[in-house]
Amino acid sequence: MSLKNLYFVGAGGFGREILSQIQTVHDVYGPRWNIKGFLDDTDDPLHGKPCDYGVVGTIRGYTPAPDDVLLMCISSPQVKRELVPFLKDRGAVFDSFISPFTGLGHHNQHGEGVVLCAGFHMTVNVRLGDFVTMQACALAHDVTVGDYCTVNANTFLLGNSSVGDGAFIGNSARIAPHVHVGNEAYVCLGAVVMKDVPDGAKVIGNPAREIG
Repeated sequence: MSLKNLYFVGAGGFGREILSQIQTVHDVYGPRWNIKGFLDDTDDPLHGKPCDYGVVGTIRGYTPAPDDVLLMCISSPQVKRELVPFLKDRGAVFDSFISPFTGLGHHNQHGEGVVLCAGFHMTVNVRLGDFVTMQACALAHDVTVGDYCTVNANTFLLGNSSVGDGAFIGNSARIAPHVHVGNEAYVCLGAVVMKDVPDGAKVIGNPAREIG
């Protein structure tokens, strides 16, 4: 069976991190994809950064081929929400990356195009939406995370907490049990969220307070 050709959408720091994780998986378990390189619309994003693969085209100019799959490697929920429909309208097919170095628990669900990084852990009855990005964070029981969200490393979402569509949770944040983070909200790094966060709000501190 031939391998699919894999393109990384985004050649920024997170894209290079995911490439590195996939290379490690290939080293241990053998190749899953035929890695082709990055798609990126910015000017020379790999300049001065040693990397085993280069930028092979732009995101906006990408034309899918039959054996191609894409992996969303951009952490911004807003950019993900913009690019995914655009690429799908062009016929692009997205894959998911679920590192084998994760704790996937039981009776959990995830949507399309997720990226679950090494060190990620979820327990039981967790639901993840489409194009969710999970770095090395932990989700307790009955957590729900909406479409296009990004949750960064060392963050904990405690039991029955929930995150709306398109939210961004910074490194080392804590979301208390039964607390809801609204759609398009932004939780700054290190925030301890003890009460619901409104849609579109930005919160910081311990306890977290709204700013901006």
